[in-house]
Amino acid sequence: MNAVRPFCLPVLTCLFLSLTGCVGGTTPPSQFYLLEPLNENESSVIETKTKPVIALGRVRIPRYVDRPQIVVGTGGNTYHLNEFNRWAESLDANISRVLMQNLSMLVPAEVVEARSSSLARQAKLRVSLTILEFHVDQKGQAGLTAQWFIRRGQDVIQNRQVSYRLPGSTDDYSTIVAALNECLNRMSRDLSASLQQVLQEMRS
Repeated sequence: MNAVRPFCLPVLTCLFLSLTGCVGGTTPPSQFYLLEPLNENESSVIETKTKPVIALGRVRIPRYVDRPQIVVGTGGNTYHLNEFNRWAESLDANISRVLMQNLSMLVPAEVVEARSSSLARQAKLRVSLTILEFHVDQKGQAGLTAQWFIRRGQDVIQNRQVSYRLPGSTDDYSTIVAALNECLNRMSRDLSASLQQVLQEMRS
């Protein structure tokens, strides 16, 4: 009995690997997604010789979506992380970049990162943004809830919480990302309108 075991082990191992391959099949390739900024055709009609400088602080996102996998709510306080549908870059960096591009176009303004740009010292306004919710629920509704602060120096000029809901999907990830993207674009439009109003009041 003992003399046979060394010969049986390789055979059993090969058989196990063969069966595993049959059951599992070929692993599907991962898909990667990015949020995109608004079309340039939406640029504000307001033209100024010198664009105001606006400093955008770090965009904070919830821990539950701060991961490569795209998160979908499945109901009952449960969420699904899809291993094969992922963000192509960190979500907070993607949202921040899109928001900077959108605000630069819509306000219009010179929007810079508050942490890394020397131009930020010249900023007339500073914006901080916290994302409270950013996912699709079990009914396929894309949701974005956020709170922003607009500051002039040390004074808070505006503190506002906004929420957006749009039809998306529960399993079509291109549709999921597109719906979340549109939520972000709508928030960008509302934030730009608030910034325009504050800047107008500062001029008057």
